[in-house]
Amino acid sequence: MIAIPLALAASLLYGLSDFLGGVKSRTLPQLSVLLISQATTLGVLVMAVVVLAPAPPSGSYLVYAVAGGLLEAVGVAAMYRGLAVGSMSVVAPVAATAPVVPVVAGLALGELPTPVQGGGILLAVAGVTMISLVSPDRGGARDVGPSVVFGLLTALGFGGYFAVMDTAVEGGVTWALLVARLTTVVVFASVFLAIRPTVGVKRADVPVLMLIGALILGADAMYALASTRGLLSVVAVLSSLYPVVTVTLAHRYLNERIERPQLRGIAVAFAGAAALSIA
Repeated sequence: MIAIPLALAASLLYGLSDFLGGVKSRTLPQLSVLLISQATTLGVLVMAVVVLAPAPPSGSYLVYAVAGGLLEAVGVAAMYRGLAVGSMSVVAPVAATAPVVPVVAGLALGELPTPVQGGGILLAVAGVTMISLVSPDRGGARDVGPSVVFGLLTALGFGGYFAVMDTAVEGGVTWALLVARLTTVVVFASVFLAIRPTVGVKRADVPVLMLIGALILGADAMYALASTRGLLSVVAVLSSLYPVVTVTLAHRYLNERIERPQLRGIAVAFAGAAALSIA
């Protein structure tokens, strides 16, 4: 079905945007990276609403979209911070446990996971635990703690986003994306005005930051469309496999190395994420 390739394409774009955002956050103020990239997507969505002129949804759908924007703000900020101060090869696979959130939300609503999904949850938790258990005398332990914490915050933010946006898009994909993005931009802009950090962005950096925003928008749109055409349990997990892209790019271009126990933990976390996609 079309939902599967759309969700996988979303993962690809999410992975590319997270890698670029993490790299830029290491050399530029994180708030500047977040605000410029997110504002880019907002501008495109405003134009889309003006051109397409879709009918606005009811207030209940807008509330879900606002919640999605708040949760995505948490996920994006945690991801970029984690990628900037920690190890991409740890943050990314921990973030891949985001599908646990939609599954738990389903449990709260009376939906029981299949035995395979239950096994996936256990594997995801085990993987996170294995990644976090690194002996201090083997090096790299300083980055593991923050990497795991920010990875878990990312999983919570994106997992919540996947869950609430599944409902928000029922009122219209374009409006759901616009309201969610507007919420995210308002959050980052408010923090920026409160802190008033140095912008620290050169003209040459702007195209890359705009590209990050374009990738995020493309990924969000594909996820939104996929969620209207497939099961949430499948779409949310497949869209959460973006860490595979991030880890691969970090290994290829940043020469990141990980400890063998962490490598096993990453494999287990990915296995859990894959198991969760089986409805």
